[in-house]
Amino acid sequence: MEKEELFLRNKFLDLARNAYFKNIVTYSMFLNLNEQTIFETIQKDLPNIRHVMFGGYSEAERKIVCFYCDNIPGFDMLEYIKIAPVNKKFADDLTHRDFLGALMNLGIERHMVGDICIVDNTAHIITFKSMSETIISELTTVKRTKVVLERESADELKAVNRVEYKKINIPSERLDSIICSIYNISRSKVNLYIDAGKVFINSRQCFSHSSKIKSGDIITVRGLGRAKFLGISALSKKGRLFAETEIFK
Repeated sequence: MEKEELFLRNKFLDLARNAYFKNIVTYSMFLNLNEQTIFETIQKDLPNIRHVMFGGYSEAERKIVCFYCDNIPGFDMLEYIKIAPVNKKFADDLTHRDFLGALMNLGIERHMVGDICIVDNTAHIITFKSMSETIISELTTVKRTKVVLERESADELKAVNRVEYKKINIPSERLDSIICSIYNISRSKVNLYIDAGKVFINSRQCFSHSSKIKSGDIITVRGLGRAKFLGISALSKKGRLFAETEIFK
């Protein structure tokens, strides 16, 4: 077991034990998919404590794990911030990397920030309240574009159209076939992503090329993006399947 994985496992156990013995709510930093997978492997070692994972909205990729004894806690430790160009007409085309880089330049570590959703050149980010004042007061420029920041509510984030619908034509509901069609890449490239451990189904790492995908499953491919499989909508005369998907922006 690598040092980083061992450290993370021990951190989870410490949070769970503190919640159990002190009867308090404890929570982790934002976890990426690999870290969420590590957490899944230690659940049998946890004390008799409840937990829930949440990332600010139902389809979030990056999540915190929260330990508690009684009622499910509110997630009032999270803050939602919108970052928009001051003048959209003259703004650069801003990417996820641009917004993340601007945050990192403030000295903010990646595990302090959840998902960064970008729609119409505007970023909607999730972070901890302890970091929000720093971000709002100090972030003025992304790339070469001046930006304005404001807090928003969870409901406002949910109302943002973060998906693009795409119909695909596939021979079967196999994982590799669906990824090929969603991202328009060859089967050999898909195999490389799967073998490298870069593919996740519902936040769980998957190495099986032939895994059958069900309606509602969320597929994440590191370096390509995330998509939800909505299910089969029709069958062609030649036996191929027409399916619908949502691609997250």
